[in-house]
Amino acid sequence: MPKSSSSSSSSSSSHLTVVGSAALDTIETPHGRADDALGGSALFMGAAGSLFAPVHIVAIVGDDFPRLEIEFLRARGVDLTGLESVPGKTFRWHGRYYENMNRRDTLSVELGVFEGFNPRLPAAAAQAEILMLANIDPALQTNVLKQTVKPLLVVFDTMNHWITGSRPAIVRLLKNVDMALLNDEELHLLVGGKSTVDNAAKLLEMGPRYAVIKKGEHGAILFTRDQPPFLCPAFPINDPKDPTGAGDSFAGGMLGYLAATNDIGSYNLRRAVVYGTVVASFTVEAFGMKRLETLDADEIEERFRQFRAMVEF
Repeated sequence: MPKSSSSSSSSSSSHLTVVGSAALDTIETPHGRADDALGGSALFMGAAGSLFAPVHIVAIVGDDFPRLEIEFLRARGVDLTGLESVPGKTFRWHGRYYENMNRRDTLSVELGVFEGFNPRLPAAAAQAEILMLANIDPALQTNVLKQTVKPLLVVFDTMNHWITGSRPAIVRLLKNVDMALLNDEELHLLVGGKSTVDNAAKLLEMGPRYAVIKKGEHGAILFTRDQPPFLCPAFPINDPKDPTGAGDSFAGGMLGYLAATNDIGSYNLRRAVVYGTVVASFTVEAFGMKRLETLDADEIEERFRQFRAMVEF
């Protein structure tokens, strides 16, 4: 369950380390525009995961990064020791969504200091029980894994760019991870099967024990080696404002719940997927991370109860 607003991080919780990007996003949707909004996989996952359990963020920003805007993470107990700040410009992304917000154009990408990112885990981050290797160069992901102290769950994410350009490195890395977290397009590009079910089976043969396939507004599917697939629909939102970061929020919420409960059994994995879905549903209600900044445990639990009522039969 999520942390209550009055409680500190439980000493019984596992810790989650997220290694990924920190960014400043310019976002255009039919509902408006946000300039230099907080973004990046590490920040979204940290904001979502810290609603449940202690989180360590490992990322890089430039000297233009507005650190005061992430004080809510520190107040929530996020360890920012691994957020490296160096001279230069923070990674920036500019995207435009259309009326059907499944359609998006990337207008510009400025890597800035992220281009030279070489993650180094602080001691506490290296000892976390759950490690999230968010979307960065698979060579860097491999190097990060070597710095850890026997994590109980290693989770891997990637993107089309790395699949097409660094597939051999990804295949090698998959032998050493416990869970792969991909969307349908990435899954198909990586394994080339005929269907999501066929592709997921092939992916599990490559090494991971679990695969979570993100399907956007259609939810997610959890695949394991010895259980039937678990189909989790998305929570319906009447008026979504901005889908940026929803997938990363889903991952952060899911892994934060697993860290909080110290349980990666098949039943709890299913509950974790639902909690991730619930958290992601809040993210799309406002631009960037604005909704995650104010989200609390009571809201998550109420929407979790609504979700259960919707799918019960």
